[in-house]
Amino acid sequence: MSAGEIDLLPGERVLWAGEPVQRPLYVAADGVIAPAGLVVAVAALWFLLAKQPSGGAMAAVVVVLVIGLYGAVGRSAVRYFALGRTTYAVTDSRIIARSGLFRQKERASELAGLSAPVLKPGPSRAGTLTFAESGSVTLMGVGEPKRVRDLLTKAIDEAKARQAPEAA
Repeated sequence: MSAGEIDLLPGERVLWAGEPVQRPLYVAADGVIAPAGLVVAVAALWFLLAKQPSGGAMAAVVVVLVIGLYGAVGRSAVRYFALGRTTYAVTDSRIIARSGLFRQKERASELAGLSAPVLKPGPSRAGTLTFAESGSVTLMGVGEPKRVRDLLTKAIDEAKARQAPEAA
């Protein structure tokens, strides 16, 4: 994401912008979701073939089969392709992620409301930066993740320091 693509707030400046250098096909949550989706898909397929339902039952089983297949493999594929169209930016007040497979959606988190980023190293000197706050932006597959983590930590500290006088 270049500085020209970001709708900056008045007085806001870009500290870092980048995109995933690695697109993980597998993440920790997939260790539960993929096997569960596979079990659901196999059960639905068995029911379709063994019981040969008709009408509403057939439609329901097909829906369950599709949901199971999505959990087993579709979710990972969608994430992989969406990360190919993902860009990140860190400004002096926000962290922003623009992503989406078909339509770009922008998510942002205020730096002053975030804890220090947690780095989960990945292969090829890439990593994922997460925050303890649920719903906050996650930077997945970032190159030079230690440098980005340090930049984020400093930006968060500075954003909190700017807000401290307002609270008093």
